[in-house]
Amino acid sequence: MLVLEKKYDSERTIYRDSLYQALLARIARLWTGRTIQLLECTFVYCVYHDYDYHSSRSYMSSNDKPNQSRYRALFENSRDALLLFDRDGYFDCNTRAVELFGLTSKEEALTYAPWDLAPKTQPDGANSKEVAQTHIETAFQQGGAFFEYTHQTVGGTTFPAEVKLTRFEDDGRPVLHSLVRDITERKERERELTESEAKYRNLFESTQDALMLLDRQGFFDCNEQTLDLFRIESIDTFAEYTPWDLAPPTQPDGRDSEEAAKEHIETAFETGTALFEWVHRRPDGTEFPAEVKLSLFDHRGEPRLHALVRNISDRKAYERQIREQRDNLEILNQVLRHDIRNDIQLIMAYAELAADQSGSDSIREHLDIVLENAEHAVEITMTARQMAKVMLSDTENIAPTPLGPSLSSAVEEVQNTYPDAVVTPTAAAPETPVQANDMLEAVFRNLLKNAIQHNDKEVPEVDISARERTDSVLVQIADNGPGIPDTEKETIFGKGETGLDSSGTGLGLYLVKTLVESYGGVIEIDDNEPAGAVFSVTVPKADQ
Repeated sequence: MLVLEKKYDSERTIYRDSLYQALLARIARLWTGRTIQLLECTFVYCVYHDYDYHSSRSYMSSNDKPNQSRYRALFENSRDALLLFDRDGYFDCNTRAVELFGLTSKEEALTYAPWDLAPKTQPDGANSKEVAQTHIETAFQQGGAFFEYTHQTVGGTTFPAEVKLTRFEDDGRPVLHSLVRDITERKERERELTESEAKYRNLFESTQDALMLLDRQGFFDCNEQTLDLFRIESIDTFAEYTPWDLAPPTQPDGRDSEEAAKEHIETAFETGTALFEWVHRRPDGTEFPAEVKLSLFDHRGEPRLHALVRNISDRKAYERQIREQRDNLEILNQVLRHDIRNDIQLIMAYAELAADQSGSDSIREHLDIVLENAEHAVEITMTARQMAKVMLSDTENIAPTPLGPSLSSAVEEVQNTYPDAVVTPTAAAPETPVQANDMLEAVFRNLLKNAIQHNDKEVPEVDISARERTDSVLVQIADNGPGIPDTEKETIFGKGETGLDSSGTGLGLYLVKTLVESYGGVIEIDDNEPAGAVFSVTVPKADQ
């Protein structure tokens, strides 16, 4: 326990009560957690009755000198400027005051009045002397005054200050204790903050999107675009709503709007951001779809969320139109394929019947050509169906797919279709699943058919190999045909064009390239030895 004592000599001492209280408060802060007991009174500062304020001559009994030194040290070592004055001017100050005002000594400080250490006018244009005298008179009359004031060093440099005046009695004579704190750095921070907020507010208001600020309880600010979007008259009215108030009871996926909104908000507070689609409902009952982005930021020392809400009604309408067009095209495609296949199958049936009944070899040759082209037309409709499936689907159905069964099924079908060709798998396909879908078989089937259909040898030969790599599987299909000139290797898949009217390509190779690239794979063409071409298909392994 720290015990402080205060003693009076009524004939010879003056007790500086206010200064004592200020210093006692500082001691209390230094002795945080300990008990401070005031016994009778504690001597802080003694002077003769005939004290010469300009000579700083003081009296202290030998028993009180340690206390005087301690309290004086607190006075001198304060980080703030401390000054004592009456209506005539200063009569004491600490070292910090000398430094703050650019003075050479305490003696020099005592030659000034408070308004002498200030510019002629304050920032608001008021006369500095009149302002100072008003605050001083307030302190004398009411016991204290607290205000901001622009001071000036003797060198002419001005600085903003926070001033606290406290009245105390000096042998029955009222005097003031002044604490002057330089707040230049604080003012600079406030200025930067004001400029930053002004800049942010300008961006906040000038953006074309609806922007709003919120916490876990609801909104507390927004821009004009928000008011226009939600058809609300004022920011104050908007701030009465929560995000789930401006939404239907449930979202399109069936989730409760309040629960979903709180979940998104909590995600943004925890991770820093949240991006999602949302259906809003205005106070007038109309609804609109929106894309919402929540971002965490610091607002005056507290975590808050910045919400950007973009009306996507036009985008949703366009997406709906595209879906309807796609569905209509799919129906048209199905009808056309069905009708074309039926007609071609009828042509093939009559052509086969005519060939069987014809006794002319030349007529049978012509009918064989008809049958061959009819079969090709049927094949085109099948490929068109596969192309439509690929072009109208998305990447969501890509999943781990066994490569072996797809390759084996394609080989078996081609062997049955072209019994005169020699199709030879050189090794079993790896069992490792790849990143693909049920159209993987079409990739291999079209490559095998291409190798046979464009082969100029009497007996087409096709070799198939498959081997596993670190993160992919490589399948190679090599034929003994005429090969592919270097000038056509880049265009054979229709690169740079649709691929539908490229010489000798048809839909098959275009379909192959489209599928392989949708899997994240690569297809390449090289020359085979001694003749022919090698198609190399690299498909990434599925994520395990």
